[in-house]
Parts: sequence; structure tokens; C-alpha cells
Amino acid sequence: MVRLLPMLFALFFIVQSTACYSTALFEDKALEYDLTGHMEFAVADGNTLVGDELWVDDQSKISRAPHQYLHFRVTIENARNEPVPLWFSITFPSIEHLYVSDGTHTWITGDALPFSSREVLVPNYHFPFILPAQDKMQIYGHMEGKILRYNFFVATPEKVNKMYVDSLQRDMTFFGAMSILTILSLVVFTITRKMAFLSFAAFIFATSFWFFRVFGYAFEILWPTIPQLNDITYAASIYAVLLTAGWTVFSSLKRPNRTVYGLKFAIFCGSILPFLGLLVWRYVGLDEALRLPVILLFPFVIFASIVIYKEHKNGSDRAKWLAVTIFPVVLSTLSLVLIALFGIDLQLDPITMFMVGVLITCMFMVILASRLFVKIVQKERDTEKANAVLKSEQASKLEALIQERTKALRASNEMLKKLAANDGLTNLPNRRSIDLFVDASFSSEADNHHHIAVALIDLDHFKNINDTFGHEAGDTVLIEIAKILQPLNSKECMAGRFGGEEFAIIQQNVSEQHFSDTLADIHKQINTLSLQQLSGLKIGACIGWTICTDAADIVYAFRRADKALYKAKDAGRNRIIAAVPR
Repeated sequence: MVRLLPMLFALFFIVQSTACYSTALFEDKALEYDLTGHMEFAVADGNTLVGDELWVDDQSKISRAPHQYLHFRVTIENARNEPVPLWFSITFPSIEHLYVSDGTHTWITGDALPFSSREVLVPNYHFPFILPAQDKMQIYGHMEGKILRYNFFVATPEKVNKMYVDSLQRDMTFFGAMSILTILSLVVFTITRKMAFLSFAAFIFATSFWFFRVFGYAFEILWPTIPQLNDITYAASIYAVLLTAGWTVFSSLKRPNRTVYGLKFAIFCGSILPFLGLLVWRYVGLDEALRLPVILLFPFVIFASIVIYKEHKNGSDRAKWLAVTIFPVVLSTLSLVLIALFGIDLQLDPITMFMVGVLITCMFMVILASRLFVKIVQKERDTEKANAVLKSEQASKLEALIQERTKALRASNEMLKKLAANDGLTNLPNRRSIDLFVDASFSSEADNHHHIAVALIDLDHFKNINDTFGHEAGDTVLIEIAKILQPLNSKECMAGRFGGEEFAIIQQNVSEQHFSDTLADIHKQINTLSLQQLSGLKIGACIGWTICTDAADIVYAFRRADKALYKAKDAGRNRIIAAVPR
């Protein structure tokens, strides 16, 4: 009885049969025929049989050490009335030495020999023969290798070629998905500079290379004449898968200013794992060295689960997303390990499971990348908005500061201008302001009858006041005199301090009588000053004045007023004397 099983999504076509008789009866050339249950096996220490070997047809009863040879044989009967060309196929490529014969032809090949030693240049092993009509044929041989699987079938060349076309399409789809995922992770890493995406790209690349080696494509394409690289690359790739998986977990959970739980322990284990593998290879054997990282996958998954749980408890939102993202790949990888390493039949297509797991993880990675992009764009938008607000606030503050500084500068300029124009003690216009006022009085040519009155005032015996009562008393006298003169200041009149105890009054277009009356009033106010610091001492002042008729007479006018002032002093002080204009 023949039973058809679904074809696997890889180069391993493991098809089961429920037949229980020892001779395989080939009836329909459109189908492949699984030889499970029809094969007989014997274990020997060499490649030749001594005759006392025990042959069994149950794979579970085979007990073989890594150095021993597995001998096999099967009898195939043709139920058809015509010869049928068939391929005897072994769908596990990791065989170091393989010998197959149909009694007429002999084939010697294996992974320890160049790829060109294979009869059909494909990853699995296929041997063509002609099955005679209504006849039987026995195929026999032996194989040797550290890890062997017992998967045999026969099929027509057309059927095998079709299977290879289908499997090649599936494999390329698988590697295409892995490549897209790797490129996607690298692109996201380039944009975000997040090490989690670089580590995930490394993990997917290592996983892809591992399956590229397991499927046999690496031996076929990369090193067909160097079979020594098979075991080395297999070991390196499987160790790389485990190490990059750990890197992915910890880089994904990394947060600023925080150390991921268990990081030091993981770094220690990751550092010694390659050396541990080399020691096992050297002192135990290659089989155990290759099994070691696969076996360690289980404690790694447990440890990673604990780390993710701890980080989630510590408030890491990434831990939840990481667990969701890698769960499909971890689950499908574990299923492959259970099937490949321990021969557990899960009644599932392992390659299909792995591809589905990778595609789901790819979808989650796209979601994570999109989520991260959205956060980055939102963060940039918020940053731009905050910067715009900050710039606006800064501009407003700057404008206010400029206005404040401008106001302060104006006040400072006004103060400087005032300090430059006024006397610091009396706050009256100083001599420079008086000179400017005199010059300005004759600057307009609109009126040819401009004239000014010039008066100089000098306090009597002011030095004695300073010497007797102190300079503070003298300053008080000057301030009081300024209070008397200050009301005179207007657009047409300036009363200011000319220097020391001397003052000046300049008035434009004033009559001699009016100016004389003004001076008399000023003199009277000075005489009536009574200051407590002077102990009742009366203050006297001499005033000399004149009229200046034009700009050419300015210097002479001040000289005339000064001479009149001294005449007043010589005449007994405390009086007013006018000088006749030129």
C-alpha cells in the first residue's frame, strides 16, 4: 500500500509509508516511492561486511558509533510490463563517505570528496538505474559520517526534477525573505543607528548561511573542490546563530543609562562558547561539538525569557515587543532542532514552519520599524515645534531685552548727555553748554537784529567760606545759588555754572532794562540767603554784565563783563556793574 505525503519546503523530502513488506513494489512511475520500512540496515566497523552482522528494518533499532559504517540494502520490484528508469535518492546531504551499487554500476561520493564526485550535481545524493520489467533489483551500499539520517526513496528522473524545481522555488523564496529581512534591518539601522536592528540583521544572516550550508548549496556553489570546509563552516554558522541571537536580545533591550539584566553573564558565556566548542571538538568529537550549540539553544531560550521578563518588570516597553517579535522564529527554530537533532516527528513540515516563523517575524519587524519611524517623526515634529516655540519665546525675550537695553541705552545717553551738559554739583548747565548756547544764539540769519545779554556772577569771599566752614558748607552755598538761578533757564535764557564759585547768565533779545531788573532780583535773592552752616553769615556776590550785538563781539563781551565784575569787587564787592557795549 502506497501513501502520498506532502512535499517538504526544502531539499529534505521525508516521505513516510505504511508498507510493511520487505520488497518495495514500484507500480506508478508518476509517484516517488518512500523506502522507509523496506530498507535493511547493518552496522559494521569497516566498509566491508564480515558476514555476522545483524540486519534490521527498523531505524529505531540501529545503534551506531560515529566511527562505524552503516550498511544498507533494499530490493525493488517492478510491477509494470516495461523497464522503468529510476533514481535512488538519499535526502540527507551530510554524509562524509557514501558507496552505492545496483550490481552493475558503482558510485563513490560523499561530503569528504569534491562535489563533482556526485552522479547528479545537486545537494542531495541521486543514483540513476534501470528497473527491468516484471523483475526485481537490489540496491546496496554503505555510508559513514558523524551524523547520519536514514531517508531513502526512488522516483523517476522527471519526478525528481520536478521536485527539485519546486524545492528550488521554495528555497529561493525562503532565502529571498531572509535577504529582504536582512536588508530591511540594515536600512532601519542606517536610519536610526539602533544596534538592535544591526544585531537582528546579523542574526538573520547567520541563520541564512546556516541553512545555506545545511541545504547543501554552499558546498555546491562556494567550495565544490574543498570539502574540508563543510564541517568548519557548519560549526561556525551554528555558533554564529546562537551568539547573534544573544546579541539581538540584549541590544534590543538596551536603554539609556541602564544595564540590561544578565548582560555580564551573557557576555561571559558568549566569550567562552567558541572556545568550549573547540575543546569539545578536540577532545570529545565533531558530532558533540556540532550538537553543543543546538543543545544550548534550550537554556538560551530559558535565559532569554527570564531576561525579557525581568526587563519588562523593570519598565521596559521594548521587552514586550521583543518577545512578540522573536517568538515565531524561536518557536519554528525549536521545532527544527527537535526534528533534526532528536528525530522527533512533529507531523509538521519543519521548513514550512521555519519559513512561516521568519515571515511573521519579518512582519513584526516591519511593524516595529514603522512604529519606531512614527516615534522618530513625531519626536522630530515635537522637537521642531518646541524649537519653534523656543525660538519665538527667545525672539520675544530678545526683542524685550533689546527694547529694555535700548531704553537703558537711551537713559544712559541722556544721562551722559546731561552729565556732559550740566554741572555735577549744581545741575546747572556747565561752561560747555553756555558756550554752545552763545554760539547758537547767532547761528540763525533770519533776524539780523540778534543780540544777547551776558552776565557773570562771582560770590564774595567764597574761599573764606570754604576755609572757615568747610567745603561741604561751600557746596551748600553753590547749590542754593543754583536754586535761585535754575528758574531762569528757558529756550531764550541760560543760567549756568561758569567755573568754581562763578556763574553766568545769557539771555537772548532782551532789553537792557529788563535784564538789569532780572539781575537786581537775582542779587537780592542771593543777599537774603540764610544758611545754618554759615552761622548767620550773609552771602554777597558781584555781577558784571554787558550786551553783545553780534557773533564778532562775543569774546569782547565776555571780557567786558569780566572787567565789570572785577570793578565791582574793587568798588567794595556785593554790587552790580554794567559795561558799555562797543
